[in-house]
Amino acid sequence: MSPRLRDLSIAVVTALFAACTPGPEPAAAPEGSRTVAVGVGTEYTPSEIRATPGESLHLVFTRTTDEGCGQQLVFPTLHIRRDLPLNEPVAVDVTAPESGRVAFTCGMDMYRGAVVVQ
Repeated sequence: MSPRLRDLSIAVVTALFAACTPGPEPAAAPEGSRTVAVGVGTEYTPSEIRATPGESLHLVFTRTTDEGCGQQLVFPTLHIRRDLPLNEPVAVDVTAPESGRVAFTCGMDMYRGAVVVQ
């Protein structure tokens, strides 16, 4: 086998291995918190997360498409901003307020969701 063909073969095998290796797991949920999975496609699913006053939530956002503006997640009032890599879960821990709602949006403020106290 020529050195050039060998190098190409190694590059192909390395790329295939990287493509098949799962992304990093999100951080573990803090003890006593409730985990909620939120899909990010062309909107948040679910877009409204009901919570009890003071409830600890471990929100795990997973962006599943390159369409739209879901590459960033923002909790404006909490001063939280996270990048959402494609198909990689990203965890955000929040505490529900005593009343009202905590909004979250995409980086362009077009997708909207909220943690809503019941």
